[in-house]
Amino acid sequence: MQYLTIGTDEITEEKFRAIQDRKDSIKPTGGLWLTEYKNEKYNSWVNFLLEPKNENSNIYTYKYYKYYGYNVPCVLVSLKDDSNIFFLDKINKLKYLMENYKSDDNIFTFEGLSKKYDGIFIRPYEMIDKKVDWEISKKFFTFCVDTLLLFNLNCIDFYQKGKVK
Repeated sequence: MQYLTIGTDEITEEKFRAIQDRKDSIKPTGGLWLTEYKNEKYNSWVNFLLEPKNENSNIYTYKYYKYYGYNVPCVLVSLKDDSNIFFLDKINKLKYLMENYKSDDNIFTFEGLSKKYDGIFIRPYEMIDKKVDWEISKKFFTFCVDTLLLFNLNCIDFYQKGKVK
């Protein structure tokens, strides 16, 4: 499987920021944020940003267009076969994180998770379930699309620079 990040065309340790939990959001800061790459004509994050009915479609304009126009730098990433990625795609896995990676300020701690895993792949809309409190479930909507968040760069096998047009 390959993954895509946009807004940069290089991945370096110097630019990489360590993962840090936040008190005001389920989403941490730092790490490398990616989405699944399925083909050269579609990416879920780019599609989300450009969706005209999307209230967040101005993110593209403010975050990318003013700097890059219609040629946004990107990186296509392949992971090593032995990468240790936690797949958060079922409610029972969320319960596991809540029990084993407890956080005083949030649902679970990404910082704690980063001590064992290379990253986490989150399917936010799979976290909606009657068995989980609605306040917890809806926090995952802020991820917007299926997301791979890498905690370190050591799990990257190789990457290729490119442009999203």
